[in-house]
Amino acid sequence: MPPWSLDPADQAFPPPELGDIVRAAATNRPDRPALHDGRVGLTFAELEQQARALAAWLGEQGVGSGDRVVVLAEKCAVMPVLAIGIWKCGAVYVPLDATQPVLRLRGLLDRLEPSAVIALDDREPTVPGVRWVGRTQLDAVLSGPAPDRPAVARRPEDTAYIIFTSGSTGEPKGVEISTGSLLAYFGNHNEVLRFTPESRVFSLSPFHFDVSIEDTLLPLSLGAFVYQFRGVHAGAIMRAVIARERITHLIAVSTLLTMITDGGRHVSREKFPALELVMTGAEVCDPGVINAWKSGLPEVRVFNVYGPTEATIVCTAHEIERADPERTNTYPIGRPLRGVAVRLVHDGVEVHEPHQAGELWIGGEQVMRGYFNQPEETARRVVEVDGVRYYRTGDMCSYDEDGDLVFRGRNDDEVKLAGRRIHLGEIRQVVLGCPGVERAAVGLVPRHGHDVIALVVVASDRTVLTHVEKLLADLLPEYMRPALLAWSPEFAVSSTGKTDEIRLMRLLAGAVDGSSATRFAFAPDGGVGPLDGDGDV
Repeated sequence: MPPWSLDPADQAFPPPELGDIVRAAATNRPDRPALHDGRVGLTFAELEQQARALAAWLGEQGVGSGDRVVVLAEKCAVMPVLAIGIWKCGAVYVPLDATQPVLRLRGLLDRLEPSAVIALDDREPTVPGVRWVGRTQLDAVLSGPAPDRPAVARRPEDTAYIIFTSGSTGEPKGVEISTGSLLAYFGNHNEVLRFTPESRVFSLSPFHFDVSIEDTLLPLSLGAFVYQFRGVHAGAIMRAVIARERITHLIAVSTLLTMITDGGRHVSREKFPALELVMTGAEVCDPGVINAWKSGLPEVRVFNVYGPTEATIVCTAHEIERADPERTNTYPIGRPLRGVAVRLVHDGVEVHEPHQAGELWIGGEQVMRGYFNQPEETARRVVEVDGVRYYRTGDMCSYDEDGDLVFRGRNDDEVKLAGRRIHLGEIRQVVLGCPGVERAAVGLVPRHGHDVIALVVVASDRTVLTHVEKLLADLLPEYMRPALLAWSPEFAVSSTGKTDEIRLMRLLAGAVDGSSATRFAFAPDGGVGPLDGDGDV
């Protein structure tokens, strides 16, 4: 098995090439189930066989080392096949959200200049002139010749994958993670996860998010079984699948973990007979949710973790050893994984004292190569100190009395909703590009017990809202589009001369409370009222 196995005998061997990460499992236990998505299942032999077939076909098309292969990702059993097949021929795996607007997708493909695009349906090609593989052709490729050739060798600095995140500049940023960083992450994080060939993992993450590597490709590399949940995100359904599949490892962002928890009354050994680990992260989790798992299943290992895409998935972890029913503040994000360095920096000076906030810098072997074709943005975020490269996260943290890191907020307007990282600046830039818009304010407003994105458009003509909505639908994925939209005829200006977003959001929040409307208008006197279907207040 790979050296990130828990078996000391495996740890003496060098890591396999990325394209060969399931070769050992396919050789040792070929007929063992590898994964299932509720419709289709694959054994390890089938997973390896199909990946070889894809690699052979890509090689025949001239795809080789360093070439980018885009996958229009969906949650299904074939996705790990595609990632491994792309790695086998030395290429770069680039999963993109298949549901995002065509204009946004076209812009990303223009930037990437991929050698091939693989779609899991038979849609028309989005960009002419690019080698486009639809589902019908893909099925033929995966059932074709699969010669047993070693995966193409990679250098540690070679890019393994690119994941796009929301960007403050108004366009998505492509995070390039090297082969060395990914292999280091596998070893560092499995010390915490403890995946073995007997593990059974519940995979919830979409494949255009890097957590899909944590909850799918890492366990598969160790011969574990992965159930890819592609059903309705309803607590009762997810709990039933976890019980039926005898899941040992549950990894879920706090929004989904809260759904599964459902107040904690279902958290028992009877309901979760095989569970060994619960891990949450990607957004702040209510301590009551974590307490429910530790109280109901005290022998289960429960972790709160943290990690930006730029630092390879997860880089700090905190184990909750006992429930703390009196806790009102969030649990810590813990301490760095092996191989990860951290600094808290305030006004250029490193912070060590408890409770003093500073920006979290993540350093070491898991730090990204940079942002794809954005050297200025890379230079702004990646710095070197004493020979160590650090990623400036923009997250404000402090140490507690035990030396654990505690998340305190952001130093910019990046937010996380349902585990998705959204830079409000990207939404603002899109809106400001709409003719007739003079200013725009974007923020979070509480509604029905959770935060939603709200947008206030400042324009002389209220009809501009219709054009703004169309532009948002054309350029942003659904999860980034504001749930609340308001029009204001004049500026609300702060003492610095900037649009007073805090005041606008506060006024809008007051109008939203108790209203079912999604569109609002500001009056000159500062009042806010809902707009009806005809655009009247």
